[in-house]
Amino acid sequence: MDAKFLNTYNEVILDNFNAVLKQNFLFQTQIKVLEEQVKEKSELETKLASLSSENNDISELRAEIDGLKIELDNKNLAIQNLNNTDSERHRLQTAVNNQMKEIEGLKSQVGSLQNGKDSEVQLVKTQKDSEIRLLKDKEKEQLNYIAQLEEMLPNSKKKKLGIELPTTEKELTIPAKDEMNVLKFASNGGTF
Repeated sequence: MDAKFLNTYNEVILDNFNAVLKQNFLFQTQIKVLEEQVKEKSELETKLASLSSENNDISELRAEIDGLKIELDNKNLAIQNLNNTDSERHRLQTAVNNQMKEIEGLKSQVGSLQNGKDSEVQLVKTQKDSEIRLLKDKEKEQLNYIAQLEEMLPNSKKKKLGIELPTTEKELTIPAKDEMNVLKFASNGGTF
């Protein structure tokens, strides 16, 4: 073999060796860089997971805070309604008390008027009862007077008027002493 060939061969081997070394260094550098990136990536993924978890926690906390705000607003509204209800209840109770006082006053007025009316009604009733008694007494007197007049009529007139004739002889009735209008007649011996 020739020295030129060997020199070229050694030169080619050296070039190849340099190329392989460069390539090896380049690969190792890339591997190291990739390892660092992988390490950073896993750290970033861990951070991202923790941030995501924190975001979820924050979202949950925000939702809980919003719920508590709504609950607080509802309680404030209920307290306000209770205050309004208490004042309304007080106003209504005052109105009821005032009306009860008015009713009691009216009841006492009605009672006094009723007592006055009762005595007035009693007086009128007493007056009417006495008037009725007087009318009944007058009616009795008139009936007695009519009966006496009918007895005094001759039989022919009694027949015409449809008055029942007594079957026995005519009797004179003497009115009782307590009757007021006693018909007194004097007989002059003739008939009607």
